[in-house]
Amino acid sequence: MTPKTRYEWLLFVHQLPPKPTGVRVRIWRQLQKLGAIVVKNSLYVLPFNEKTHEDFQWLKRDVEAAGGEATVFRAGSVEGATDDEIVAAFRKARDEDYRRLAAELDALVRSIRERPRNVDSTGGGTRRYESDLEKAQQELARIVETDFFHAAGRAVATAAYERGRKALQSGQGGRGSESAARTELVGMTRYRGRRWVTRRGLFVDRLASMWLVTRFIDAKARFVFVDEGERVENAIAFDMFEGDFTHQGQDCTFETMLKAFGLTHDAGLRALAEIVHDLDLKDGMFNRPEASGLGSVIRGLSQLVNDDRKLAEHCLPIFDGLYELMKRNTTSTRRTANGRKRRARTGARKRSARS
Repeated sequence: MTPKTRYEWLLFVHQLPPKPTGVRVRIWRQLQKLGAIVVKNSLYVLPFNEKTHEDFQWLKRDVEAAGGEATVFRAGSVEGATDDEIVAAFRKARDEDYRRLAAELDALVRSIRERPRNVDSTGGGTRRYESDLEKAQQELARIVETDFFHAAGRAVATAAYERGRKALQSGQGGRGSESAARTELVGMTRYRGRRWVTRRGLFVDRLASMWLVTRFIDAKARFVFVDEGERVENAIAFDMFEGDFTHQGQDCTFETMLKAFGLTHDAGLRALAEIVHDLDLKDGMFNRPEASGLGSVIRGLSQLVNDDRKLAEHCLPIFDGLYELMKRNTTSTRRTANGRKRRARTGARKRSARS
């Protein structure tokens, strides 16, 4: 019999002053963005991991800065609700998010398909559809990031997004792919000599993205670390909600950046992206054995280096080595496969000659 899964939970309890009322709305919206659910009264719950713990700690500071009180607990169980009930509540909440988004995407698809083909000569309507689809993609990424227990509605929303993407490409007569190619070609220069901003408390996705920027985009890139929700003017935001580069669909930020900058042709980077994905999203999509080791190294360094900038500097050679290993392993595998094919063809020719 399969042993029952044991869960650990983070509990967030807070109390805010009655005024100003806008603070209550802001904190409530932040809880919604984090994917937290209410178990009873004002007790909000998230599954425990490093990111959710970090998120609740930042929210605690926001509540206290607004004159309120907040406490974060870590618990193996929640009084008044079983683990199965809590997991079911999370899935129900995410299913509702997915259904809402799928309905919006289906309405967008109908609008795209029903528009007159001889209208929109200036491209304004197309740009509006592209903007709407991009916003939907960002919302899908946000929901997926808080879909801790793989709600069934994810497949429905993802399929709806794909229908929207294909409908838009069909309506453009193939122009979309050409536009994307142009973006990749000019993207590198457009993002050089800039500041990059991300959340404090670095972990694998942000660290790997910083390495990618430094090694492949701008060796002199400058990085700024801020609290969630804080903005820096004229800076490129990554791995932040509504950032320039962040989670898209089932991709982590590192994967998003590979695609955005046209770097997916590099087999070493693709392999590294799979490792980062498995460690960051914990969905086991690629089952990369290296993910566990990389996670242990980063966590160990985080205990020793209590400074984001220094942590990133220490991690650069780690990603250098891992990338080089992945690149060589991929090349070796390809050579082995090609050698087998050559031997097979040679054997076939010899057998044919003998016959």
